[in-house]
Amino acid sequence: MANYRRRNTTEYRTYGSVAYAPAYDGSAVRAPRREEELRRAPAPYPKRQQQIRKRERARAEVRQAGAVAPFAVIGFLAVAIFAVMLITSYAQLTVANDEMQSLRKELSTLKSDNATLTAQYEKVFDLAAIQEAVGDTMVRPTSDQVVYIDLSEPDTVVVYREESGAGIGALFQGAGAVFSSIIEYFR
Repeated sequence: MANYRRRNTTEYRTYGSVAYAPAYDGSAVRAPRREEELRRAPAPYPKRQQQIRKRERARAEVRQAGAVAPFAVIGFLAVAIFAVMLITSYAQLTVANDEMQSLRKELSTLKSDNATLTAQYEKVFDLAAIQEAVGDTMVRPTSDQVVYIDLSEPDTVVVYREESGAGIGALFQGAGAVFSSIIEYFR
């Protein structure tokens, strides 16, 4: 076999870190590369006069008004009616609570008046004084004068009233009652 020796084809004139840069020729200025020599600098563009444009405002396009959906109108009316009914029911509840408080106060005063009047009645009612006023004419009742009531049977009650229909007439009556309660509230 033939002996191949590696032959160094690049000669280095310096030693050190520059020795490993084969393109270094000893000058500090780098020689331009071939690609750089062939490339020309771009020619400057001739100055153009700037054209002044008037800026036009964007025109706002107005779309036609759409038709109102009947279900939306009905829905808004229903919400408004329910809101009015809710407010009137809260007002009626407040009035009923005020009436209940006043009736409770009246009940407590009536109970205290009842206690005082019962005490006065018992003071006035004296069996000995009555016996003296009536005399010997007062006698005990006989057995034929005493009547007993038998309450062993259950109670039955019959209430007679007109029957209200479940038709359109009843619906109008109910709506009239609601509107009359609203008008009554604002009076």
